[in-house]
Amino acid sequence: MSIHLLGGGWADDETAWTGRFVQEARERAGGPPTIAVVLWAEAEADGAQWHDDYRQDLAKLGAGEVRIVQLHAGRMLEPTDLGGADGIFVGGGLTPGYHAAVMPAADTIRGLVASGVPYAGFSAGAMIAGDVALLGGWRIGGVAVTQRASGEGLDEVTLDAGLGLVDLVVDVHVAQYGNLGRVVAIASSGLAERVVGIDEDTSLIVGPGGLEVAGLGNVWTATQDGDRVSVAVLAATA
Repeated sequence: MSIHLLGGGWADDETAWTGRFVQEARERAGGPPTIAVVLWAEAEADGAQWHDDYRQDLAKLGAGEVRIVQLHAGRMLEPTDLGGADGIFVGGGLTPGYHAAVMPAADTIRGLVASGVPYAGFSAGAMIAGDVALLGGWRIGGVAVTQRASGEGLDEVTLDAGLGLVDLVVDVHVAQYGNLGRVVAIASSGLAERVVGIDEDTSLIVGPGGLEVAGLGNVWTATQDGDRVSVAVLAATA
């Protein structure tokens, strides 16, 4: 099974990217899968507005039960929240909030993924998936590397321990939010050796066969190469 890192964005037909995750969960379940959808909002009531959207989108792609786990400032993810899930989907929103609420169950998530449960991270859920998580920030050493709106309430680019599912630092909404500068600057500054940036409506699929890009956009990679940074573009193949 694979780890699906989704760069954000909404579309009428997400079969080529989110659908790949649901199909893997279906294969594991042998039928319509149970998907645990983990969402975070500052207050519990704030997250409820998105519940029907997630249920409807995943049901269109073949999910059976869509179990919403709504986290908030006073509610952290617990291992029992993921019991019986054929797939784990961690949604989008404020990345520092997701990181604080999801990391208490990191060992459980890693164990489930190791046992064959596919993981999908949408925006924030992708950013916290790596060994090192990108929480946000728009400046490095006081120098702007992306727009302030991408900072997620943080000034300096901030990295922390992530879920440990992939050995990549992940950025999202890259073409749409102008975050490629942050991707390159993180590698250039030595904060990480390899960084990937994923466009909206696009997934980077990390599986037994290596890396695959699916969807409508690109995945951008920045790799430290001595005193330079090598940048490459991985185009979607499906």
